[in-house]
Amino acid sequence: MLHYGPGYNEASDLIDLWNDGVRRTRGLTIALGALLLLAGIASALSPLGLYALVQAAVSAALIVGGIAGVASWVTTPDPLRSPVTVVMGVLNALLGIMLLAVPTYLTAETMALLLAVLFLASGAERIALSRRLSRLGVEGSGVSLATGIINVVAGVSFLVLPFLSSLMLVYLMAGYLVVGGASLLVEGIAMHRIER
Repeated sequence: MLHYGPGYNEASDLIDLWNDGVRRTRGLTIALGALLLLAGIASALSPLGLYALVQAAVSAALIVGGIAGVASWVTTPDPLRSPVTVVMGVLNALLGIMLLAVPTYLTAETMALLLAVLFLASGAERIALSRRLSRLGVEGSGVSLATGIINVVAGVSFLVLPFLSSLMLVYLMAGYLVVGGASLLVEGIAMHRIER
């Protein structure tokens, strides 16, 4: 918890908060990244045969990822909190629910647009976080910058891809999950205690 008052040192308090929770955060980030990556690979490898199973697994991963995004926003210290994190969490959860509830042929174009928006928002948020971490002198902010740029490029590519069939939707979802999972894995691996 941050303590405001005489002698308040924002950077020192943020470093203490980070160091207290970095191990748990790192483990959760790596686990979620691996789950999303595996779900993306499974989606790409079985577009037709096990579509219903893959669809349920992808939906569950998106819903869990959305809930984790909202929880992350709630537990992030105020100076590092971004409204994009909670918006992305809610959108991921809604995307998972929509994928479960609505037939693919009705949602293909909408899903592609939502994926593009999620990638662009995620990329912008990662780039902004990288700048904030860099200003605080936190090492490894370049990883957030790199994943932000990758997410923005992926978002733009989803805007221009043709999305005419439900099969394409599977590959869109697989791409979203693979890029998102790989980004989380890289960030989780790069997390470490901040030494003073």
